[in-house]
Amino acid sequence: MREEAMTSEPAERGASAQRDGAARAAAVLEARSVAIVGASADPGKIAGRPLAYMLSRGFAGKLFPVNPTRDQVQGLKSYPSLSAIGEPVDLAIVGTPAAMVEEVVREGAAAGVKAFVVFSSGFSESGEEGAALQRRLGELARSQGVTILGPNCLGVANSATGLIASFTTALEETPIERGGFAFVSQSGALGAYWMDICLRSGLGFSKWITTGNECDMDAAAAIAYLADDADTRVIGLYVEDIRDSTAFRRALLRAAAAGKPVIAIKAGRSRAGAAAAASHTGALAGDDVLYDACLRQHGALRVDSLGQMMDVARLFLFDSVPRGKRLAVMSVSGGAGVLIADEAERWGLELPALAPQTADALAPVLPSFVKAANPLDLTGNVVQDTPSISRALEAVASDPGNDAIVLFVGLMHSIATAFTDAIAHARQRTRRPIIVIWIGVKETSAAILEQASIPVFRDIPPAVAALGAAVRLNALREAALAMPAPPEGRSPAAPAGKTAFMAEWAGKALLRDMGIEGIPASVLVGEDPPGSLPRPLRYPVVAKLQASDVLHKSDIGGVVLGIADDDSLRAALRRLGQIARDRRIEDWSILIEAMQPFDHELLLGLRRDPKFGPTLTLGRGGVEVELDPDVASRLLPLDSASIQEMIEGLRSARLLRGFRGRAAVDVPALARQVARLCEAFLARPDLAEIEINPLAVGGGQAWVLDAVVGRSE
Repeated sequence: MREEAMTSEPAERGASAQRDGAARAAAVLEARSVAIVGASADPGKIAGRPLAYMLSRGFAGKLFPVNPTRDQVQGLKSYPSLSAIGEPVDLAIVGTPAAMVEEVVREGAAAGVKAFVVFSSGFSESGEEGAALQRRLGELARSQGVTILGPNCLGVANSATGLIASFTTALEETPIERGGFAFVSQSGALGAYWMDICLRSGLGFSKWITTGNECDMDAAAAIAYLADDADTRVIGLYVEDIRDSTAFRRALLRAAAAGKPVIAIKAGRSRAGAAAAASHTGALAGDDVLYDACLRQHGALRVDSLGQMMDVARLFLFDSVPRGKRLAVMSVSGGAGVLIADEAERWGLELPALAPQTADALAPVLPSFVKAANPLDLTGNVVQDTPSISRALEAVASDPGNDAIVLFVGLMHSIATAFTDAIAHARQRTRRPIIVIWIGVKETSAAILEQASIPVFRDIPPAVAALGAAVRLNALREAALAMPAPPEGRSPAAPAGKTAFMAEWAGKALLRDMGIEGIPASVLVGEDPPGSLPRPLRYPVVAKLQASDVLHKSDIGGVVLGIADDDSLRAALRRLGQIARDRRIEDWSILIEAMQPFDHELLLGLRRDPKFGPTLTLGRGGVEVELDPDVASRLLPLDSASIQEMIEGLRSARLLRGFRGRAAVDVPALARQVARLCEAFLARPDLAEIEINPLAVGGGQAWVLDAVVGRSE
């Protein structure tokens, strides 16, 4: 068996979906009696490690080795089967061959076992036969009312009780250390790496959960449990796929409401399959884009590595997250102060000027040639005047205009004690976070500071990146709690069958029936137009070829703009008709539509994603939308305030505000109009997709100039 867990395809959960995910996870994590099926006398083997770990780490509960060939295993009485134990057991660890797991779980459930951790591989990760075994295992969990973690997982650990239902090698030499950091991982190997980093760095952990193939208990259940766990302050997450997006979204919000920051790594940024979508929306809002939106929208911060996760988590665990974006930078090197200022600007952090009273307090502390400024250059004078370190820190810590102090130190080992004493003293006297960047720091100095809850970083970029990310994470959590809640029940099912796209004329007629405003006046001309031209419109008009299998008309020259008179209209009709005949397009017609003046083109896409359900994509529109995408995607439902935030977060938002004399857009009014369209889409579950490109904005009005509407067949 390998230290790697593979995620499975989504499975129906039936009545199991109604059980609270946190309760399912608690059945595993809070077990007080554990049976180890197939327990080995060799502590180095997979079936021997969990027992050896729990014996040596002081598990606060009962242990029952199960091995029919032995009377004793590692000094404990061994039992021939789970039923032979003779008393209910909270948790059974199973590492038998895959074909035997179902029988073991069935026997254990009959004997009163409440939960199972299944190490065994050979399930959905190994092919269809293994997938069938896994489906039966999930059905058994539901029918018997037990919790199954795995299969193909590396297990769990609870530092508070000494429960180590795992064979990870990360605990071979490193003792367990309690802490406030918890981790949920769909990968066993990544989970082991995280455990090793946490323990070696001295952070410790509260709970550690690897979910493997997730036949029953999934990552959402683990997050929901940790949101309620008194020992957990920060939740780390590694996810490759999610089975139930609604449960996942609700679990993230549960953590946000509990004040537990979630720091996530999402593997796989591929847009494979998105290019097959018939509209721009499907290509722009690919799988990874929606995962990113899901995490951000529900208060979680996405990072790229375990190192970044540790850096951000350390700030929260040490109560060192700035209350806002304002930093006071102090440095023994003027150059380092400039570098910190540069990085701060990159992360949206500010370095405000020091208050006059702070400058006055610093005047007798600093050398005469140094001006009190932010960043503040302490200079090498601190070597001969070590008390100045403490006085300068106290003066800056008393300044009401900053939210945190960043102190840069390089080498200076001879006065390390003066630095550590001054920093620790200042931290005690103020609630202001102090973050230390110490290049070349000795481990003894770093340990002293971190024991005083002062985080130490070894270089400038990771330190400032962690500060910026932590501030952003707090903002994400706050925004998430103000968002509309996800829908009740399971994740929306994927649209049944294929999506049938309508010609623009039919799609706009449907939108008009749904109460959508801003659809220009138009007439439809068939393949054989009458001799006299239609007269309900005023020039100028646009003529567009219409057919259900021609969605992007401009790609084939099927749009004629700026038609100003009858002769031009006749010529346009002949040209479009010839294109249709040359391309052998069936059931075509021509839409003649009034042209509308506008200032800006936007793209608006509504789509029912197979995993995340209804989504909104909004951005700069036009025919080059995929050439240089400037879009944002969110999961529905959304309110107008959230939609306004989407619009204002676009790179092109500056244009909407009236760049160089161009007309400004009433963004709040536009957001309200988009919100009404979202509500109309949610009310029509038969619609798979609506794309409006462009949504033309100008003169206080938004016009639906082109639309692609798809219905589920």
